[in-house]
Amino acid sequence: MEKQWIGGIIDFNGSIYGFEDYRYFRVEAMNEESHFSLLSSMDDSNIGFLVTSPFDFNKSYEFKLSEEIIETLKVERPDDIVVMVIATVKQPFESSTVNLLAPLVVNMKNGIGRQIVLPSDQYSVHTPVFPTRNEGDE
Repeated sequence: MEKQWIGGIIDFNGSIYGFEDYRYFRVEAMNEESHFSLLSSMDDSNIGFLVTSPFDFNKSYEFKLSEEIIETLKVERPDDIVVMVIATVKQPFESSTVNLLAPLVVNMKNGIGRQIVLPSDQYSVHTPVFPTRNEGDE
């Protein structure tokens, strides 16, 4: 997660699936060492998501933005974009997952964001944050 984006307000315009009634969110830091941040609704303080950069956990994660999304977000340069994914916290924490199928894409310059859905054969909504290791793995 881009540290300079902490505290920024994002207009998702009701695009977060299951939370269409909530438009504005703020990114809040968990702590300095954490890869995770809290995405809190400005409309309802009881609504929030644990988010992270997918690239911290999956170096090969990639997708192409449609021209429609590029226009909606008013993207001028690829560097203006930050990508977040929503985490589902499980017990133990090592069993937690992230939703790589429906990332949150935000233009950091203007605060416009959208949740998009990628082709379903590409990624999963329940991708382990910590892949299981087989015995003998170093």
